[in-house]
Parts: sequence; C-alpha cells; structure tokens
Amino acid sequence: MPNPVVSIIVPVYNVAPYLLRCVESLIHQTYTFTELIFVNDGSTDNSLAVLQSLQQQYPVIKILSQENAGPGPARNNGLDHANGDYVLFVDGDDWIDPETVASCVNEAQTHAADIVCFGFRNVYQQGDSLVEAESWTYEPASFTNSDFITSFFSEAMHRKDKLNTAAWGKLYRRSLIEDHFIRFRQSIFEDSPFVLEAVYASRNIRFLADTFYAYFIREKQVSQHSVTSQRVNGEKISSFYSADLLMKEFLLSKNIFEKYRRYYYAYHNTRILQYGGYMEIYVAGNGQHQEAWPIFFALLKEHRHDLTMDRKGLYRAYRKRIVALNIGAMLSPWLAHRFFRWYEKTMAAK
Repeated sequence: MPNPVVSIIVPVYNVAPYLLRCVESLIHQTYTFTELIFVNDGSTDNSLAVLQSLQQQYPVIKILSQENAGPGPARNNGLDHANGDYVLFVDGDDWIDPETVASCVNEAQTHAADIVCFGFRNVYQQGDSLVEAESWTYEPASFTNSDFITSFFSEAMHRKDKLNTAAWGKLYRRSLIEDHFIRFRQSIFEDSPFVLEAVYASRNIRFLADTFYAYFIREKQVSQHSVTSQRVNGEKISSFYSADLLMKEFLLSKNIFEKYRRYYYAYHNTRILQYGGYMEIYVAGNGQHQEAWPIFFALLKEHRHDLTMDRKGLYRAYRKRIVALNIGAMLSPWLAHRFFRWYEKTMAAK
C-alpha cells in the first residue's frame, strides 16, 4: 500500500513563544511523508521571524503569509495550497504526539475512512512544568451503530458516542473536503460548521482511543488575544451566533433539520451559555464591567427565537442553567442581570 502524503496546516497568530514546540512535534513524527504548511495570519509579534528561522533548519516547512483575517481564512489558505492525500489541522500553540500521523494514516487506509478522530488532553503551564488536566478520550466501540450527526451535536451530553467538534483532533481525506467544497465559512467560531459539513459528507468515520493532541491553555497577554479569547464583546458573540445559524441553514438545506431539531437546539443552548457571554460574566466572573452584560443581553434578545428548553441528556451544569437562561430572556435586561447574579449565588449547579 503506497504511503500517502499528509498536509499539516497550522494557522499562526502571535504564538512566537510556543512555535518551536509545535514545529518540533510535527518534524519528529514517526510518519515522514508530510508537508508542513504554516499560515502567518498577520502576526504582530515575531512569529514570522521564528518561522523563518525554523525553516532554515527544517526546509520542509512551507510559510504562507496573509493580512490578519482569523483562523478560518488562514486554514482555507492552507487548504488552497495543500497537496496531500490527507489533511490534519494543528494550532500554533499546541502539539501532537510523535505517532499521531502514523496511527491515523494506518487507521484511514485499513478501514477506508474519510475522517479519523483522536482524543486530546488539556495542558497548562505551572511554573517550569507542563501539567495535564482533563482529557477527551474516545471509546471506538461506542460508535459501532452511531448516527454521526447526532454524535456531533452531543458534545455536551452524557453519551459515549459524542464527537469533539473542533477542527483539530482529526485526519481528513482531502478529496472529501475538495469534492464537497468544504471550507471554513467565517473568520472565528469556524470549526463547528466545517466539521458538521465534513461529518455529513463522510461515509466512514473511525475513532482512536489515544489522546494524541495536546491543547495548551495559556494566560494570554493582551497582544496575543484572538477574538475568541477576548472578554465579552459584540464581534465575538455575533460570530458565535452566525456560526450556529450556518449549521442550522446547512441542516435545512439538506432537508434533515427536523430529524435533528432536538439535538441541534440542545447543542445551541449550551453554546449560548459557553460563547454568548453568560459563563464569562456570571460564572467565571470575567468581563463584569459596565459594558459587558448589556452586550450579552442585546444579542440574546436579538436571537431569542432560537433559544429553547431543549436540554435532555446535557451535563448538569448546562441543563439547569438553560432553564434560568429562558427565564432571564423574558425579563428586562436590568432585571435579568440581577436574576442571573442571584441564580449563580444561590441555585446554580456547582
């Protein structure tokens, strides 16, 4: 069986301190038939200089540069220049284990898979050491008779056959992406719509039990903030709602929305909590400045028609808060703001 080429695409934005670790994890893969595509997304630190220096040491590195447009367009740029039979996405401050590509290619070729999914572990810096926190581990046997669209929308549910909806953590057959014209449809919160399209188009998805991907959780300096990592702001929340609308419209276009209605809304409701501003303002306590909560409520009210009580099977921390979210959405902004603060102090699941 021939050795297929794997294109590894890395969007890079102000991650200079972490690039060496990422690059070396890709260079030292046990599988050597790879092309490494780094897309400098208008970094304002010395990320480009670091990449150019590493390119001198490792000529296999290909560097693309663009004006800052976000990780979605950066990944699209990488896809447009990819030549591999398979594609793998890695973020510039993350890394993968040495056997990742070899294991994924073997699984893909053995089972004629369109996508191979593998787990990840959260890692953070503690002094001079890296500490592993919680991980996402797949149980391959759980997916034997799974509906993968249901698995996609079950990310926050008590199901063994749930799918991580990030673009990374997966090997994709590139012809799947190209034949179905799959691209990242917006600048940020771009992962889920892309993965949904890929999952829908796939005939065969395989799962590995390994946590090959290291997702680095870092304290970002102001200059390193992306839109998604910033505190509550209108652009961030609007982009989240746009991403979920893209997924709803995709399901409608394929005439399968009614089939997955309950799962879609349960998924969407949790994401309102996660990315709509609620968790940042009322749970984590971030962004509780005067401007934050009015932004959250203005966009919640604007998209109130897509907020439902669908919550069956969700984790308790989301399930109970969805009830509170629906109550608050019916109140005036100031009363809702007071209600949510009271709810988190007295009633919320800990």
